[in-house]
Amino acid sequence: MARLSELGVDFEHWCFACGRANPHGLHLEFEVARDRAMTTFTATREHTGYDGTVHGGIVTALLDETMGWAIFHEGVWGVTGRISVAFRRPVPVGQELRVSAAVTKRTHRAIETQGTVASADGTVLAEGDALFLVMPEERRRELEQRYSRVDEAFARVRQAVAAEERERRAIESRGASSTSGVEAARRRPPKAGRAEREEKEHMRT
Repeated sequence: MARLSELGVDFEHWCFACGRANPHGLHLEFEVARDRAMTTFTATREHTGYDGTVHGGIVTALLDETMGWAIFHEGVWGVTGRISVAFRRPVPVGQELRVSAAVTKRTHRAIETQGTVASADGTVLAEGDALFLVMPEERRRELEQRYSRVDEAFARVRQAVAAEERERRAIESRGASSTSGVEAARRRPPKAGRAEREEKEHMRT
């Protein structure tokens, strides 16, 4: 997956979830692939709800932001129109959380996504789904003026994602060719052994 911070995406702003300028923010860093995004986060005492567990609002923010970056990194600007979260297990403070999201449906005006918050061993702690409304063109252009070289950064992200996809397809193609060769070898009749060849030669004479 492509790491956004290494591709020139500007995070020097005050977004609570991903902005570096916000001293009280979550400072999330994202890796993305086509229609997907993921991040990790370790909550501290400042993020506590009930003692020892992460506040539900923080969990929701993790899902909302990660589901958003599943579309934002492609240069699509949108806003959350609806979000629903199911809390499956208590989310612990002080342990690494893995947050992932993917696009599930697209229309001209809206994009649907799903996301999960899981522990390091893969146990799902919370799940969410959201509907993002595609931002009007005028509003998008207005916001682009506030972020430095955003078009260039997103172009680099798209190139990195495309390069990763080409590499993955090449690996899969080599794997398929290798498997086909093994299967073909299995279907070949076994070569005759020395004793069998001598017996056949004797019968011909």
